[in-house]
Amino acid sequence: MFSLGNEIKLTVFGSSHGPYIGGTVDGLPAGLAIDQEFIQKWLDRRKPGQSLITTPRNEDDKIEIIGGSRKGFTDGSPLAFIFKNKDYIDKHYDDLRDNPRPGHADLTMFYKYGEYRNYEGGGFFSGRMTMPLVAAGAFAMGVLKRYNIKIVTYIKSAGGISIDNEPQEDEDYVYGFSTRMPDREKDSLLYNKILESIKNGDSMGSVISTHIYNVPPGIGEPFFNSVESEISRAMFSIPGLKAIEFGSGFKLGNMYGSEANDEFYAENGKILSRTNNSGGILGGITNGMPVVFNIAMKPTSSIRISQKTVNLKSMEPSEVQVKGRHDPFISFRAVPVIQAMAAFVMLDLIMCRKSL
Repeated sequence: MFSLGNEIKLTVFGSSHGPYIGGTVDGLPAGLAIDQEFIQKWLDRRKPGQSLITTPRNEDDKIEIIGGSRKGFTDGSPLAFIFKNKDYIDKHYDDLRDNPRPGHADLTMFYKYGEYRNYEGGGFFSGRMTMPLVAAGAFAMGVLKRYNIKIVTYIKSAGGISIDNEPQEDEDYVYGFSTRMPDREKDSLLYNKILESIKNGDSMGSVISTHIYNVPPGIGEPFFNSVESEISRAMFSIPGLKAIEFGSGFKLGNMYGSEANDEFYAENGKILSRTNNSGGILGGITNGMPVVFNIAMKPTSSIRISQKTVNLKSMEPSEVQVKGRHDPFISFRAVPVIQAMAAFVMLDLIMCRKSL
């Protein structure tokens, strides 16, 4: 439902046009440092209104910790936090109540919740619900520092523009690029392509890559709680995310075993592999190589181009043209969300293996 995790559990609540969005993290031991400034830095990387390629919705997205802390440390009770919503306009959604937007959860929300559905701004299906995900994940990043685990997430391809170079082992490096594609020339090309799609009233999707470095071998549980299972479950909580692959992913389907197998060698007392087609995971358990996965974000469903739909009351053909303020390239703001959720999952899996 609205909870995720095993040893530590994240629960989210609220909606896009409600007074608050918030979350709780249960299962944390007492005495873990809460760096609120660090958490806010990651929230700011997700918030709207950062540039021409994000929604102009004006929100502070300031975290308010309301429980689970004492003098800057966890106290053993659930860590609880909220965010105030302030800049929302319900009237933009008056025409959408009975005319579901193609690509959105409007129709399935109607099937499940009927007349009581919370549809303004997408309700609790909105991308704003990723704020507590980032907060919990940023807190997890702080704890993962003791293991020297670093997580790098970036735009790998979008709009026919792609990069293949290995990312720097720097969690902050990608945020110096206007589209989160860490290549100066291609970053500029992609930025202009996004502006072109905005001019056309359209939107763009992307492939986003994540590399998790210095993961200890032996993390992960067999079968239903494999590293792939846990990461996938967390990733699909992010609105707009439609596919995931680990390591060489779907390319493995066209390889021979002699190509796909990662051969081992020993170096400085560690067993490593010369390639990483497995994405750092074998049998659902980490093998000491970087954990690598790619996800596909679909184009933002809210576009200004008129689209065909069906009126829910009359069951007659209808058209919808979305108003309001929306992200033309939601991937830009999804990068820190994916990065944060990867951190939360890794911390949870580590805690399944040993106490902090």
